[in-house]
Amino acid sequence: MSAPVTEQPLHRVCVWFGAHLIIDHVSDPAYAARFEDVMRRRFASLQVTNEEAAGQ
Repeated sequence: MSAPVTEQPLHRVCVWFGAHLIIDHVSDPAYAARFEDVMRRRFASLQVTNEEAAGQ
């Protein structure tokens, strides 16, 4: 018998060019944090957000 899997809410990572959304990525919180870090390094001058995905 395996331990029950605890569902974590999905997170949405977005990369913004001004008011324009250029990347929208949804994944589990651990992968979203890694993805956010990579996007912040890749697009240093752009706004990057990481929030819980609504309705997922």
